[in-house]
Amino acid sequence: MKVSRIFVALLVMFALFRTSASARAEINTNFVKEFLNRYRPLKVGSPAAAQSSQDVASLIRTGQLPLSVGDLINLIIQNNLDVGVNRLTPLSSRYLIETMYLPFEPTLHLQATVTRNTSPAISQLIGAQSLSTLGGAYSLGFSQALDTGTTLGVDFVMNRNSSNSAFNTFNPSYTGLLRYSFSQHLLKDYGRVNNRRQIRVAQNNQKISETQFERQLIDLVAQAQRAYWDLVFAAEDIKVKQRSMDLAQKTLSDNEIQVRIGTLAPIDVVQAESEVANRRVQYVTSTYTEVQTQDQVKKLITSQGDPGLILAKLIPSQVVPKPQSSDVPPIEQAIKIALENRPEIKQLQLDLQNKKIDLEYTKNQLLPTVDLFAAYNQNGVGGKETIRSGFGPTAPIVAQFEGGIFDSFGQLFGYGYTGYSVGLSVQIPLRNRAAQGENARAMTDERIAEQRITSQAQQIALEVRNALTQVDMNRARIEAATKASELSERRLEAEQKKFDLGASTIRFVLEEQRNVAQAQTDELQAIVNYTKALVDIDRAMGMTLKKNNIEIEKTLISGPTAR
Repeated sequence: MKVSRIFVALLVMFALFRTSASARAEINTNFVKEFLNRYRPLKVGSPAAAQSSQDVASLIRTGQLPLSVGDLINLIIQNNLDVGVNRLTPLSSRYLIETMYLPFEPTLHLQATVTRNTSPAISQLIGAQSLSTLGGAYSLGFSQALDTGTTLGVDFVMNRNSSNSAFNTFNPSYTGLLRYSFSQHLLKDYGRVNNRRQIRVAQNNQKISETQFERQLIDLVAQAQRAYWDLVFAAEDIKVKQRSMDLAQKTLSDNEIQVRIGTLAPIDVVQAESEVANRRVQYVTSTYTEVQTQDQVKKLITSQGDPGLILAKLIPSQVVPKPQSSDVPPIEQAIKIALENRPEIKQLQLDLQNKKIDLEYTKNQLLPTVDLFAAYNQNGVGGKETIRSGFGPTAPIVAQFEGGIFDSFGQLFGYGYTGYSVGLSVQIPLRNRAAQGENARAMTDERIAEQRITSQAQQIALEVRNALTQVDMNRARIEAATKASELSERRLEAEQKKFDLGASTIRFVLEEQRNVAQAQTDELQAIVNYTKALVDIDRAMGMTLKKNNIEIEKTLISGPTAR
């Protein structure tokens, strides 16, 4: 008897152990409200609220919006529509993890059934000419499946029955049953590794969604940086076109003076006027190009439906940096950094982990099902008891005892009537083709995932090499463009002197002016292209976010961290 009581106590303690810690943590002064909140929908909101109009408006000064690269990135993180949408995917994956705990959530079940029935007697042993019964069945139970492959259960059942049968010893009768049950998988589905498979996969998928968000954010930040330097180029190119137009206008004014004093032919004035008109066209074109670039940048920093609603003019506050020898690392180091930081590699590595989890699970599913189960029962009965001196409804009544449900409880917890069962269940599949096929499929998927990592690493190395080549090429272009700009200015000075001495014509002077303007534009474009190539090499190495002080975890929750 003592052994059975110890067995029962251990089962109860084991069943309640899994939930006792969390239950204690949730107990507070408003327990009922907290308890009921478990059965209401969660309040799900966006990770970060967009307040585009206020944030952009706070930076506007006298109709202008001074903008650094850090300001641009901060506004993108806080207001960009794509960032706002992409933030929700990791949040959805996080909630999906919670659903995977469903098989291991403890359950409390209650049931009550009342039955009334009248039927004609078909035998004298029924104890009445017309049998009338009234019954009630009430049950309360607790069940818990553990991730070790263990299932625990505690069930309490109380039945009340009364009838007009004279053969009943207890009428009404209260029959109680308290049952403790236990089962454990020993081979197939044994252990946390197998039973937490879906949770582990969901956790990896949540990390994958974060790496996807990181990749999307890298692309967007790199796009924004390139657009910023395009805006810088457009603003500086307008200045070049303005100086070129002013120079042509001055040349036209000088020629008109010379025509009036008779030292220059009138046809030369026509050439100068034509050149002024052409350069004005170039100036106007550059102006509208800047407007289009402004709209592209405004689209990145606002959540409004029409970026044009931001009426302020964007003024880049950073100048194009000059090339430095330390701008890029050696190629071997750059490839190593890329393989360590690119989100594509992280994503594929997480996918490989999922494939390994699947392979491990399918290997376990090849095993037979062997289950150990045990149960312990406590029984009790009570009610109004009638004792007769013989058998049958006509036998004299010896004694009657007024009892009730508490008599049943007394026997139930008095351990006077108990029982137990222990067993072993074995299921051996005679043809295990399905499980073998799943295991072979999982093994193949793992090899595919490994090959994808190798292929992606090769592609990343190629991207890094191409990006470094672009940096070197644009550095060489800057040197050539700078030299060409210096030479074009010297040629213009020489041609202007020849024209002043009468050894040249206005056509050659105007041509050299165009060459100077084009050389200055080419030099500016080469410097901007070099800066954009640095943006591309940062992206190729996966360093875009780190160099802009952007932390993915903080960005998923709220906002700006870039400087």
